[in-house]
Amino acid sequence: MRRNHEAAALTEQFVSAGVDIGVLMRAAEDDVLDGRTIRLDGKPRLNFASCGYLGLELDPRLREAACAAVIRYGTQFSSSRAYLEAPAYPLVEQLLGEMFGGHALLAPSTTLGHHIALPVLIDEEDAVLVDAQVHHSVQSVLPPVRELGADVEMLPHNNMRLLERKIERAAPTHRKVWYLADGVYSMFGDPAPVPELAALLDRHEQLHLYMDDSHGIGWSGRHGHGPTSDMLAGHDRVIVIGSLNKSFAGAGAALVLPTAELKQRMRVLGGPSIFSGPIQPPMLGALLASARIHLSPELDERQTALRERIELCTNLMREFDLPLASDAPTPICHVTVGLPEAATEVVRRLFDDGIYTSLAVFPAVPVKKAGLRITLTLHNTPDDIRTLVHALARHLPHS
Repeated sequence: MRRNHEAAALTEQFVSAGVDIGVLMRAAEDDVLDGRTIRLDGKPRLNFASCGYLGLELDPRLREAACAAVIRYGTQFSSSRAYLEAPAYPLVEQLLGEMFGGHALLAPSTTLGHHIALPVLIDEEDAVLVDAQVHHSVQSVLPPVRELGADVEMLPHNNMRLLERKIERAAPTHRKVWYLADGVYSMFGDPAPVPELAALLDRHEQLHLYMDDSHGIGWSGRHGHGPTSDMLAGHDRVIVIGSLNKSFAGAGAALVLPTAELKQRMRVLGGPSIFSGPIQPPMLGALLASARIHLSPELDERQTALRERIELCTNLMREFDLPLASDAPTPICHVTVGLPEAATEVVRRLFDDGIYTSLAVFPAVPVKKAGLRITLTLHNTPDDIRTLVHALARHLPHS
């Protein structure tokens, strides 16, 4: 309990510091959003804090589809899916299934998707191994998983050798061994070692993967199905969940399941699937439009354009010897500063220069690995990226 109080006190301290300098818990002041900038304190600032990687949230087709769904179905369809669902639901899940190569089940949010899936998948005969940096929304389900009687253990980040030893130790006494991880980690931007995980699946028949690929969907993989599904789509011991916000520019989440039977079981037994509200008609309309773009040749062009921005940013940061937590080719760049106070000061200086970035402090990252998270989207121009990196080089403390 004392540890919880200490963590809460640190969180309040670091977040309050960000609030005090005007970079956390803000509301954009724009009358109309353009994706490239946001207005704060009466001034437009380059926006490097959006997770809308492909820039689809402002695409006319998604806007028109959302409006058309409102005209046809109203602003809401107020029924649990256990009774009745809006007309667009089956088509959205069909298109998502084509994208991901599995059976797609829509959830109202990624967090609720975890609460639907994990208590159905895991029971008291299972062992659960958890990457230390898996998203907080996954970790939020660990208490009820423990209450089911499963053995749960946190492992150091992306340590595949230790993971295999733990699998070998757990397998003789457990029905299944689950590994919970992200496809692309949300703060440091580094990917899971999917080829190594695929090899572990081949060597250990009791191993099952549950992968949150929310930050990999859209900008990566065939039809935008993300790096995990690129290699493991359709594997009968792999469950993938991904946000349909972020790059997909809609709402809710998609659970990608290997069989129709498991999908139906989750619909029947997954608590939030029965008791939570649905995705509403406007966003179902946007999801249909986004899915059609993802299934079209246009997606390759968008992915290529974003990869060019990622490469430009990474090369410039290497040129200036900036401390990247990972140089993996993802649209998330974490520049590690060190102590929270130093990171807060760098973010403040960038803000004063007209650049908005995400302050990354505890509990999102370890206390001594505070920094700033930069996210790249198709709204950011190459010149915007050059402006950002040159400003970073000026303001970062040098040892």
